[in-house]
Amino acid sequence: MRKRKAWQSGALILLCAAMTACSGGKANNETSGTPESSNSAPETTDGKTAVTMSVLTKDRFLTEAEQKFEAANPDIDIQIEELVPADTSGGDKMVMRKGGEDTGPKQEDVEKYANNVNTAIMSGNATDIISVEYLPVDKYAEKGLLSDWNEAAGEDAGFNKSDYYENVFAGVSRGEGWYGIPTSFSLDAMLGDIALLEQNGLDDKTWTWDQFVDLIGKTSGDGKFGISMMAPEALLRYLTESVYGQLVKKDGDSATFDADAFQSYMEKIRQMYDNGLATADRMGPANTSFSYSSMPSPMEAAIKPQAVGGEPLDMIRPPGTGQDEGYPFKSGQVLGLNAKSEVKEAAWSFVKYLLSEEMQSSRSLMSFPVNKTALSNKLIETRNMLEGTSTGGDGKKNSIMIRGADGETVTPKLSDEDIEKIKNLMPNIGKYSNQDPKVLSMIAEESAAYFSGSKSADAVAGSLANRINTYLNE
Repeated sequence: MRKRKAWQSGALILLCAAMTACSGGKANNETSGTPESSNSAPETTDGKTAVTMSVLTKDRFLTEAEQKFEAANPDIDIQIEELVPADTSGGDKMVMRKGGEDTGPKQEDVEKYANNVNTAIMSGNATDIISVEYLPVDKYAEKGLLSDWNEAAGEDAGFNKSDYYENVFAGVSRGEGWYGIPTSFSLDAMLGDIALLEQNGLDDKTWTWDQFVDLIGKTSGDGKFGISMMAPEALLRYLTESVYGQLVKKDGDSATFDADAFQSYMEKIRQMYDNGLATADRMGPANTSFSYSSMPSPMEAAIKPQAVGGEPLDMIRPPGTGQDEGYPFKSGQVLGLNAKSEVKEAAWSFVKYLLSEEMQSSRSLMSFPVNKTALSNKLIETRNMLEGTSTGGDGKKNSIMIRGADGETVTPKLSDEDIEKIKNLMPNIGKYSNQDPKVLSMIAEESAAYFSGSKSADAVAGSLANRINTYLNE
């Protein structure tokens, strides 16, 4: 196998995109779509209806929504409690994440938030609206701790689910009830040449991780890595999220961790790296068949497949269970309604505003919007920024510049066809891959000992089975 050098040209780095969050300001129900206020109790000292909300981080999107909603609904006071303050060190500039980078919150923060909220909701002291993306929503729903949003939405003639990507809503719901509403989402994908799959009789809708490993073993003679830009621990987590339902098997109220299947996956991943079929180094299309790429926003979905200095790449569904479950997606904000809330009508009014075209189109929403019209608006805005024709509220131009291999500035194009391609991808999203953070934390902790060589695969799998089974069935 020939010597391969780490790739620089594909490291798409966003140098300057002015994405200033809109400040608060007056809004009105006629122009913003803000719902009318509720008269539910309890009240604040100044007579307002208080709606409390707990989140891991109060970002610019929530800050803007809170200000605008309260301006339009002066009799409602939105009180948002956060655990980890938002990082504003980057100012108004954004950096496009590199393939394989972990863009999520710190694991210890996620666990702390989950523990705090779990204690509050089990004791009956939780907030009215709860950000539940890192919580066992199914367990809470079964215990009657969360209310079904369908009750409020079904009585609201001004809310139409068809205005949204209902497949994303359904992916989070996992059942008849609607216990979690994602306000935005991100995609998980691979970038590569889909013709490689087709030539080997594979379909990215249904291929499995075993088939993926076999494929890169077959094609290793072409001088390419099978996958790059991921450490083995990161690839194991990625795999675990995609086949979680096969590894954690539920039977009624009990759950069992499949230690044998997990051990097999773990050993195959290590062999890939030991045999030079995978690398954590950054490699370009000429030196790797596939690379994992998180697509946290429409902007990145539009730009990342356009390989700088090479042929455009295909966006490919990651391997999975063998079933056509759609593109996997995650959400950094899924909202649940506390069953004990006394202000459910007002809480729904605020959540409905978060889903409105106005807020979903806001530049402060950095992920994919769940509102269909808002996605079109964001894609058109991205094209305008690429063309240098977009301006902010201060009249200054917003632009996007990409740095190539030698430091030169490269400006990708975004055609009408490119925009339609992304919009047409949305109905193919279906697999919600947010998983129990406690289980993922255990897997990361135990598997690190295997990849470092300090514990055998059998010992790690056995230890995990004991820990995970005890946790899930307690």
